[in-house]
Amino acid sequence: MSLNKNNVFSYLLGCLFFLLMACDIQDNEIKPGLSFTRIYNTHSFDETFYPLDVVQTSDSGYFILAANESWTPYFLKTDQTGAFEWDQKLPEPYVNVMDAFYQVEGQLFIVCMDELSLNTNILRISTEGGEPELVFSSNDITYPLSASLTPDGGWLIQSFERESRKTRISKLTSAFSFEWQQDFDILEDKEEEVIKHLTRSGKRLPFFTGHSQGGGNSGFYYFNGFNNFTISLTFINTNDGSALGVVNGFRDLGYIKAALPLSNGSFALAKHSYGDNYLLPQAQVATNNILSSNDLESSSFPEIDARAPVKIINTQIINKSVSLYATHTKSNQVILYAYDSEDGSLQDVMYLGENAPYEIGNIKRTSDGGLIVLGKTFVADRFPRLCLFKLTREEIESMVR
Repeated sequence: MSLNKNNVFSYLLGCLFFLLMACDIQDNEIKPGLSFTRIYNTHSFDETFYPLDVVQTSDSGYFILAANESWTPYFLKTDQTGAFEWDQKLPEPYVNVMDAFYQVEGQLFIVCMDELSLNTNILRISTEGGEPELVFSSNDITYPLSASLTPDGGWLIQSFERESRKTRISKLTSAFSFEWQQDFDILEDKEEEVIKHLTRSGKRLPFFTGHSQGGGNSGFYYFNGFNNFTISLTFINTNDGSALGVVNGFRDLGYIKAALPLSNGSFALAKHSYGDNYLLPQAQVATNNILSSNDLESSSFPEIDARAPVKIINTQIINKSVSLYATHTKSNQVILYAYDSEDGSLQDVMYLGENAPYEIGNIKRTSDGGLIVLGKTFVADRFPRLCLFKLTREEIESMVR
């Protein structure tokens, strides 16, 4: 029987895929403590993986959180060298997992959504596998968009309320009871944008929440999300969620991409404006005023992909407080920028990844003083797969002068 062109193409593609599997980097032997790069392949052609977060486990391995098939929660466990151990996809109805692990008193949690009811769920999970435990579910919080832990051991959850067309901020106690809820007017229907964001069928938007110890004894909370027509960084009271101040964006064309409060009262920020990206390692923000993101001036970084997320951590490197930014470039490399947190000076820039496209997921410091970088790459330039970069302490210290 003769082969047509489509059959020949499928045959060659299959051969290439099995060759890649046979030569998978997971089979390399790597000594603990050294840097490594791992790519986690799969035999399924049509699976897509979106990297979200990574934590180091008690056995010095790594536990990865990702989304599979657009919004299904997916876990992958490795040993200390990054070698694959096991993976797990959560069953229905769990979908739309937030892009973080939450660690409370040695226990690990995720926040996700019920696909049918749209309820927000909090699950306790184990790095050893097994069924997750549902510890909280509520129909008073639908379409969850972001979540964070609060200093009192509670939870701050941002959601979109489809019936009222409002952004809702919910404060939960450490016992998962409601402390307060506060709604913010959007003034137009954003449900279509929210659905496209959640299912990854359209633009991904930078929803996040957080807390700062500044601004008084109790500090303040903040959320980045829909408020008064646009994506805004809104500062709110810890007692009841009432608004304190706001940094307004402009529709989906200009907005804050990432924010991290610093100990000196300033912020490490990243912003997007009309297709350009800006990094502001020492932004002075009046949290009780109404500002525009355009008021926060900085030089653009044309090498950064306009659609790329930006992750920021504050960490100590050689006794220096450093704001470490991670994103990816238009040339499909992960890029790290190290800034002195005290004066905002750029220390160094590092590029990761070559010979294949790479995109950022998240970054964390490791117990040996190094850095783990979670990302996405494309096997054979078309199959989205998870990847890990492990950098040593010496490599990280080389970024600080």
